[in-house]
Amino acid sequence: MDWKIERIRERCATCEQPFRHDERVRSAITTDEQQRAVRRDLCGACPPPGGPSTVWWETRWQQPAQRKKKVDFDRLLRVFEAWQKAPPKDSDALLYLITLLLVRKRFLKLVDLVHEDGREHLRLRRPGPIETWYLAPAPLLQPSDLPPLRLRLEELIDGTIEDDELQGATDAATAVGN
Repeated sequence: MDWKIERIRERCATCEQPFRHDERVRSAITTDEQQRAVRRDLCGACPPPGGPSTVWWETRWQQPAQRKKKVDFDRLLRVFEAWQKAPPKDSDALLYLITLLLVRKRFLKLVDLVHEDGREHLRLRRPGPIETWYLAPAPLLQPSDLPPLRLRLEELIDGTIEDDELQGATDAATAVGN
């Protein structure tokens, strides 16, 4: 006979109180009328499971770890290429971080560091059947610059800043440049 036993619940089966992190939890398995295994998780305040056919054990409730954010690198590459044509105002530092992410994941290849107009730039190549070359700013970042940049980068990664907003920003920059 195969039994499918469910995972631990987030609340007590008796009093419905949510479990706290590292709280001792009693888990019990009994069989119902159809001889299926039924799991019940109980907090320390509720009576322990009983009965001759009950199997029980104690464990500690652990908060589920937060999942890492999934990065859409194709989207970041689209943003990078759009900003190459028409960079938004004051976006050098963010473009630099995007560039570093794309280099790390091998969407772009760093060729060298060049000085142009008194500023440092990264010379990059996009591998593929048709090689595309780019220059990206390489500003000197201070530790105080990082928290706001991280928030802006997370907005790009999360999709909080939509593609049409990005396109609108590049269209506006293009219109100003003409």
